[in-house]
Amino acid sequence: MALIHRVIRRGFEQARDHVVAAGAESRAAAVAEYIDFQLDGLHAHHSSEDELLWPLLLDRADLSATVIHRMEQQHVGVHEAVETARGEMAAWQAAPTVAAAESLAAALETISTRLAEHLAEEERDVVPLIAVHITQAEWDHLGKVAFSKFKPHQRFTALGELLETARPDEAARMLAGLPAPVRVVWRLIGRRRYQRFVASVRGT
Repeated sequence: MALIHRVIRRGFEQARDHVVAAGAESRAAAVAEYIDFQLDGLHAHHSSEDELLWPLLLDRADLSATVIHRMEQQHVGVHEAVETARGEMAAWQAAPTVAAAESLAAALETISTRLAEHLAEEERDVVPLIAVHITQAEWDHLGKVAFSKFKPHQRFTALGELLETARPDEAARMLAGLPAPVRVVWRLIGRRRYQRFVASVRGT
């Protein structure tokens, strides 16, 4: 959970910065694809918690209902901010003016602000419940379900974001846990594809 949350926080901070960076209008398609990835990734994470994690905790963890219902309400608030950002992104893509970029950046900042509260509370109040009431197999299943919700072309980006954000020991464990064919595909194809995409977003 800690790594996923770091990826989410970092992703939205970078998305906001990319929109207002010098020359962003010339990279609008790539930046929009990056923002779309962040929004889709957040949806994958939250919807998987809604579908799989909250029901298990409500069933198993005494006195957790208040905490879980607060998490659900925060998800609703974040989702509303996401829908606003999608609308602002469409407007910016259609006409990537400074004003449109500022509106989109503000919408992304709203997501980051709501996430700051939500993720901090989740780490404080929910992670201890997960440690006690959720098995490793159930946690692994949740991660696989969330990852499966990415569009096929987004999956290298998802893995690249995880590895780029992870500490060296976390990245090593993550790679070791992947099936051997996936590791080979990442090494031969995925890593370079991710690096090219990131370069197109950053203008480097």
